[in-house]
Amino acid sequence: MFKSITSSKAPQKIINQIRNAILKGEIGPGQKLYSEKKLMEEFAVSKSTLREALRTLEVMGLIEIKKGAKGGVFVSEVDMKTTQQSLVNFLYFKNVSVYHLSEIRKVLEPYVAKIAADAIRPEKLMALKDINDRCTQALEQGDTEKVEKDIIRFHRVIANCSENPILVFILAFVEDLLEDIKKQLRPDNDFFQSVLAAHIRIYDALAEGDAEKAFSEMYKDVSRVEAFLAPMQETFIRQLEKI
Repeated sequence: MFKSITSSKAPQKIINQIRNAILKGEIGPGQKLYSEKKLMEEFAVSKSTLREALRTLEVMGLIEIKKGAKGGVFVSEVDMKTTQQSLVNFLYFKNVSVYHLSEIRKVLEPYVAKIAADAIRPEKLMALKDINDRCTQALEQGDTEKVEKDIIRFHRVIANCSENPILVFILAFVEDLLEDIKKQLRPDNDFFQSVLAAHIRIYDALAEGDAEKAFSEMYKDVSRVEAFLAPMQETFIRQLEKI
């Protein structure tokens, strides 16, 4: 299946061959690769070179290395969190701001809400109502950490209604980045009260099947979050620069 390697960049070439075989469907999730000895023979490389490549593939989430009698190298199904973490590492030095994230959210989230108004199923509507009810109760108890988690769930339930894995992935990734920013800024109770009120209006639009209203209310929600958090982030950065 694999070709021998005769390059100084052997680990990367091994990674490329195994990755391509997985992406082409030649080997699928759960399938065991050749033994370490067989892989060394196929690639014509040393044990240390092979293991360097396999460790990288494991970090990428493409394989899982299991120990023991029934162990070996197995193909994994790449999950969302592993992929997101790779992108987070890339963006770490890009100074991602609330403005950047809001720009993406304004383009995608109202559109997704519009789709959801026509496609949302009763169980999804019930899930959104339950989330809003939990947020109301948590705010009464002053538990903003719990509210934050449910706010993210609210948006993800709506995104899942699109049944578009690319949209779901992008929006989940953006929400995770925004969540990290909020943990730094620590918005107050007024912020969460405002978000909850917006979510109730979005829920009402979805329950009514009003696509245009859902679009409008989601756009307003994203815009308000930007208007609240962006100045806070600018102040936060200025304070860090003074340290």
